Amino acid sequence: MRDDPQAADLLETALAVLKDRLLPHLPADCRYDALMVANAMGIAARQVRAGAHPEDEAHARLSALYTDKRETLAELESALAADIRAGRFDPGAPERAAVVDHLRATTLAKLAESNPKAAKGR
Repeated sequence: MRDDPQAADLLETALAVLKDRLLPHLPADCRYDALMVANAMGIAARQVRAGAHPEDEAHARLSALYTDKRETLAELESALAADIRAGRFDPGAPERAAVVDHLRATTLAKLAESNPKAAKGR
């Protein structure tokens, strides 16, 4: 068991120091790089906080759609992409609503990690 602060807390503290204390003192030609580092730290903190939950939910949604021997999320996503390209879920397909719901949920989960401000408006 880990002691507090946890990894996400450490990342968020380091991010705050970077943005609030260090960034204002950096030369202009280094600010963009520092902001990229800050963005990466924020994404990493959100991923740590979310844990495997988003992937587990995606796996569950796709496992309900594909009941054959595909086991990993990557295998399920590959099958989904191939089936979308092949037109399996075009309008009128019985499983289309489930696929649209999955794609929406997956997009919102990714936004919650990479751009939470954009995800809040959805």
